[in-house]
Amino acid sequence: MVRPCVLGLLLILLLCAGCRQGSPIDLESLKGRARAGDAAAFRQLIELLSVSERNLNDRVYPLILELGEPAIPFLLDAVNTDDRIRREHVIAALGTLKASQGVEPIGRVLGDRTLQRRYVAAWALGEIGDPRGIPFLLSALGDEDDEVRRYAVRALIKLNREAVEPLLAFLRTASARGTAGAVRALGDIGDSRALAALLQRVDGPARQDVLHALGKLKDPRAEAVLIDGLSDADWQSRMNAAMSLGALGGPAASAALEKAVEDEVLVVREWAARSLEMISGRHVKYRNEKREYVLPYSIYH
Repeated sequence: MVRPCVLGLLLILLLCAGCRQGSPIDLESLKGRARAGDAAAFRQLIELLSVSERNLNDRVYPLILELGEPAIPFLLDAVNTDDRIRREHVIAALGTLKASQGVEPIGRVLGDRTLQRRYVAAWALGEIGDPRGIPFLLSALGDEDDEVRRYAVRALIKLNREAVEPLLAFLRTASARGTAGAVRALGDIGDSRALAALLQRVDGPARQDVLHALGKLKDPRAEAVLIDGLSDADWQSRMNAAMSLGALGGPAASAALEKAVEDEVLVVREWAARSLEMISGRHVKYRNEKREYVLPYSIYH
């Protein structure tokens, strides 16, 4: 008996052979059959997602999205395919279609560190927006792959306030790498529930990220910590503190920023001037790389 995976491979070879012989695949016919409920047509279209010759998969992908919800069961059947290109297209389609049924299988793909380009799974979980995806995304915050971590943070931000309590619980036992991602997510979500946890970690390994996140929370209770950050030995921490104070600072922050406008590092001086302008309402110049005093360019245009 021929296994289904072998049949699928034979199908692709036959279709590609026909393509090379000048008999183009009738994608519209396949789409019409699928729309009429033909399961074989759905499966053929999904098999073709692995065929990059003549950009065939790029033409098939929007057709599957156009078919919409009826395609979801067939996409779910293909999530665990060994073909990386097909798997990526399948997971991306499930994310775009916001298929909540895909959370568990996509989450398992995200957690399989033997697979390449797993960041697509993190992206899809963010698009689906189902809280059941949060544990998978939290686990990915400690991943060795930069792209996986980056997309996991973005996905958690999209899940917004539903991710706050899980993120705070995760922080209690997170690695240094996981902590940095959780802090970035909490900062962009901007929920006041994160303030205490961030303040507790301001002197830890994620100090730069914490100083940046505190500004996004815009809570005046963080002012003293951020002022202290302006004198940090690390210039990136000083920059983040200067950046953050513009959103929440008062008179004490203004006095500290006046000194930071003369910092030895250009980007710290520029952000100090910009934040001082936000607090005081007056234009503030800083010394550029030519030692000329200029106004900072507006990042809000």
